[in-house]
Amino acid sequence: MALTNAEKQRRYRLKLKSDPIKNAEAKKKHLERYHANKKLVKDMTEREHRNIKRKWKTANKKRRERQKCAQQIMNITPASSPRSGTPVSPRSRGRRQIQRDRSAVYRKKLKILEELENMKRLCNKYKKRYQRAKTTIKDTKKVNKLYQNKYLTLSNAIKDHYKSLKSVREKKALKRIFQGECIAKSKMKISLIRETLGIDQMKVMKRQNNPLGKKHLVDNIKSFFDRDDVSRATAGKRETVTFKKIKLQKRTLLDTMKGLFRSFKKENPELRCSYSYFIKNRPFYVKPPSVAGKETCLCKTHTNAQYIIDALHKTRVLATSSMNELIASTVCSTYNKACMTGNCKDCKTKEILFRETTGNLGLVKWAHWIRKSEMIEKSGKKVKVTKNVKEIAEGTVEELIGHLKRTLIQLKKHIYNIKIQYKSYRDAIDNLNNNEVVLHVDFSENYNCKHFEEVQSHHFGGSRKQVTLHTGVMYTKPEGHKKPTVNSFCTISANNSHNPASIWAHLHPIIREIQHNNRHITTIHFFSDGPTTQYRQKQNFYFLSHRIFNEYNFIRVTWNFFEAGHGKGAADGVGGYLKRTADEKVAAGSDISDAEAFYYTLKDLSKVRMYLLTESDIQIVEKALPKNLVPLQGTMQVHQVFTDSPGELQYRDLSCFCERGFCRCMNPKTYQPVSVPVIDTLREDILSFELDEESVLDDISNVVAVPRRSFYNTVYSSSSNSEDEPLASISRPSVSNINEMQLIEKENVHPSKISDGVHVLIKVSSVKDKHYTYLGVAKSEVDEEGDVKIMFYKMVDKTGKRFKAVETDISYEPYDNILEIVPNPKVVVKGKRVFSLR
Repeated sequence: MALTNAEKQRRYRLKLKSDPIKNAEAKKKHLERYHANKKLVKDMTEREHRNIKRKWKTANKKRRERQKCAQQIMNITPASSPRSGTPVSPRSRGRRQIQRDRSAVYRKKLKILEELENMKRLCNKYKKRYQRAKTTIKDTKKVNKLYQNKYLTLSNAIKDHYKSLKSVREKKALKRIFQGECIAKSKMKISLIRETLGIDQMKVMKRQNNPLGKKHLVDNIKSFFDRDDVSRATAGKRETVTFKKIKLQKRTLLDTMKGLFRSFKKENPELRCSYSYFIKNRPFYVKPPSVAGKETCLCKTHTNAQYIIDALHKTRVLATSSMNELIASTVCSTYNKACMTGNCKDCKTKEILFRETTGNLGLVKWAHWIRKSEMIEKSGKKVKVTKNVKEIAEGTVEELIGHLKRTLIQLKKHIYNIKIQYKSYRDAIDNLNNNEVVLHVDFSENYNCKHFEEVQSHHFGGSRKQVTLHTGVMYTKPEGHKKPTVNSFCTISANNSHNPASIWAHLHPIIREIQHNNRHITTIHFFSDGPTTQYRQKQNFYFLSHRIFNEYNFIRVTWNFFEAGHGKGAADGVGGYLKRTADEKVAAGSDISDAEAFYYTLKDLSKVRMYLLTESDIQIVEKALPKNLVPLQGTMQVHQVFTDSPGELQYRDLSCFCERGFCRCMNPKTYQPVSVPVIDTLREDILSFELDEESVLDDISNVVAVPRRSFYNTVYSSSSNSEDEPLASISRPSVSNINEMQLIEKENVHPSKISDGVHVLIKVSSVKDKHYTYLGVAKSEVDEEGDVKIMFYKMVDKTGKRFKAVETDISYEPYDNILEIVPNPKVVVKGKRVFSLR
């Protein structure tokens, strides 16, 4: 029999007392704990002193009452006096003792006789009861056999009828018959219903405790739901969840609970967890997706792939609609890079199991998100705009299956990158050293300034200002702490630029504070999303390889990029909280009209550290940016850059923190953002070469026939050996040979060279599958989806030498349609008319 808690404690105290050394240590600890918790009167506040005096008064009153009662009892109790008087002879003293003993024996005898009579009476009573029960059992056996046969006949008939029922509704109706009052009051309600209906008994699983404890299981479940490949963080200021007065930013699930449970069991086979316990311990701020969540940012790659899977599942071509199950059926492991990239020998030939089509399914419709240009009328003029629209595509089942196979090649690599980057993010934080700091940064959506009272023209006009918020979370690990400490921050600026110069102007006060408060830190790990217009580009790489060492005197640095479309995190929650708090202050009567008002209104309202930037802070960083930067080929595929030497970066496709980010895993390559003087001389010679107008026009006509590289091969491919060492292998072109120079320029076209103001030739397809070549000027860099914002020119005369920019003719064109980068045209002004001469 198991011991009770009291018996265990008693045994523990006896064991402790038997060991003098341990007993002395326990008493010493108890005394130290007593003195540590004891609070002297001089350390108390006035209120605490009054409360403790009231308790002392009550305790003393009770003590005096107890003493008074004890004294009264002692007063009424007569004192025991020794035997006194005349001496008694030994003979008389012996006779009295014998008489007392005889009297005691006689009284005991009478008591025993009385108990014996009672036992005889009880024995006769139970004997008669047994005899009566024995006779009734013989008589009722015959009756019970009759009733038992009737019960079996009825029970068998009900079982057969229950098995013949097909609908769940009829079975539930039959169960309700047995849930009457008499059965409902019985303790055997469930067993009676199951026995009567012929339902198999449920197997009662023996509860097994987890070897690592209940708290370990709960922590694993919560950390699983917080992963970026399981749930997505929201950035909207209204997307919050409050539970027990705790308000947190909402996260949206990316799969069903059953699918996530299966993934959790595969990843943690050593943990014993049921599905109900898994659901019970889901964090309250993690919610399934809903139609009302309109501000939720979804990944375009995942969404379009899920639309195709749903369409095939609806036509019963696929057995499941779960994307995770579908991918898991085609690979050995979703955590193996060779499997997810199609290089595994074992699963390279695995294909999706499709149901054989009968050929009469007809056309299938499915939805997909695409970018589409539309003509709208604005201020009496027609303007071309590009929108992300959801369209319905139509095709045969065979076409849709082929489309799914092509989509899965990119999707599997996309999912693998998400998992590895998130795993690296957790490794960087969980295994943080004392000399390291992790900064997770991101630009929050610009805040629209508001007034408590606004006129109509201000509300509907363009007078409203915007404030740039660069938010982030800092993780450090002071000495003696087991877990990292978390601090959130936000830098505010009226400049709405998000380029690398602005990024480092926003990071400057944060890094300076790290230097001031944590002088022992020598390594910084940056984490951010990867847009090519902000963090993942050559200008940011230059600042990372120079400013960290020259200006801030750190020894090592890494910058890690999340997968495209999956960069939401804690930094977005900081921005949502600040904007939500600002709206609450405006609703209470405050005016937030600019960046300074936003800063001074919110700087003392929370633990978020806030910093205000000026226009000059950003301009100082911009002036330090050189112009001869070398682009990094394969930038969109790079997810980690790191260095421990100034002016040089190491980069690789995915992040790795097996040696705190500075290992040689995945064969990292070297990149220098600043070119050597040889290339500068070569570039000056090419730029100094001038062509006349007719030769330029001839070049434009010849460019169309030259083959070009696609956007995928240029951006998503790793850099080749020739581009790793371009300085020593490229020879200077002959200036006299114009065609050779054009070929070299076309070979060097790279997305990093596409920026605002660069003139290019664009191939545009018509409705009848005809292709035309137009002159245009880029208004943006290449975004994550491979599109460039282009403003087109139109021809003014038939000679083909005069062009005019059409400001309303702006469209997003794929990078694949860019044929060539051409020199900037000469501007000619005639009266009020401005032409571009080619």
